[in-house]
Amino acid sequence: MVLNMWQFTKGYVRISVTGFSIERFLNMAAYRGVYMWDVEHSGKDVSLNVSIKGFRMLKGCGRKTKCRTKIIGKNGLPFLLHRYRKRKFLMGGVLFFIFGLFALSSFIWRIELEGNETLHNDTVMAFLDAQGLRTGALKFRLDDRVLQQAILTNFPEVGWADVHTRGTRTTILISEAIPPQEIFDRQTPTHVIAATEGLITSIVASAGAPMVRQNDIVRPGDMLVSGILELEPDTPGTPLIYVHAHAEVWARRYHPIEFSVPFVYDEKVFTGQIANAYALQLLFGANWRINMPWGGNPFNAYDRITTQHQIGTNGNYPLPFVLVTHHYIEFTPQQRSRTIEEAEAVAQQMITNRIIREFEFGIDIINRQVNFEETQDALIVTALITTHERIDKQTLIGVE
Repeated sequence: MVLNMWQFTKGYVRISVTGFSIERFLNMAAYRGVYMWDVEHSGKDVSLNVSIKGFRMLKGCGRKTKCRTKIIGKNGLPFLLHRYRKRKFLMGGVLFFIFGLFALSSFIWRIELEGNETLHNDTVMAFLDAQGLRTGALKFRLDDRVLQQAILTNFPEVGWADVHTRGTRTTILISEAIPPQEIFDRQTPTHVIAATEGLITSIVASAGAPMVRQNDIVRPGDMLVSGILELEPDTPGTPLIYVHAHAEVWARRYHPIEFSVPFVYDEKVFTGQIANAYALQLLFGANWRINMPWGGNPFNAYDRITTQHQIGTNGNYPLPFVLVTHHYIEFTPQQRSRTIEEAEAVAQQMITNRIIREFEFGIDIINRQVNFEETQDALIVTALITTHERIDKQTLIGVE
């Protein structure tokens, strides 16, 4: 492709060669260093492409071999400029367009981050922005190796990183290292306290003195296992020993939930009508957005879905233009009513969704008690979720 662009820039002609010594003509031209390509033999003549300079060198070959050459096509930038030489505004626009593309190709217009799993995208992108890598940055001021080393130095969780820039696109590939195994410091004196409230169901202390028993109610910050021991509690003045208290404390916790489910509600009934509106967002400057004159939203009730497509993202030269498309999907709100049984089913599903969303995976749900109270307009739902979970947390002891 680069060779074709170079040939187009220099200009070339397609010629037809006729005569009785065409092979000798071609051999003589090749001997003189004339570059020929796309050679086609059609029986009586041969068609080929040759540069402008090479065409001038073929005159001697034609006289010696008694062959005639005929130009059947002129291609390339020199002929294009000559053809439109009197249209100054057109030529100026073409030159401005070419210069603009060259100028835009000197900046970074797309940054892609791949391979991260636990490391958040915003964290890495904020760090890269502080290093100078951002949308619209001048790429000649950036060094991929320096950025790669900066990532490895500032993110211990990254075991391998690669930064490469192709055209106006920069791709960052990272591989997160295996997290080091947690090392417990058994020498530092600690207490075990309650991280939250609960009813103690079991306590297993491997070090320290338990301060609570089964069925005790504790609140956040209460002492569960003390890291201060007395060798002889019955003897006054016995020296104290500070240990690293450790225990596994399980407790029963209660989580109340209250909400209402209305009997009459609005449901979206989609009509199937879709309208689109378009805008062009410019990544340089202050992220300017130009609304296109065509399209629009003629609906009163609708859902909107927005998609963005950066022009040129399929190659290594994405441009700083993003086509924003707003899809408006019309619906008609219809008033519906629920029976008591349907409202109770909706309430049960809402409780299940809240449990999945709000409770961690390691928490055991041991009971779910749900009560319903019917009113004129809605079903009042009160639920009590009983969980079984660990509540122990270590805290340092202030030793003087």
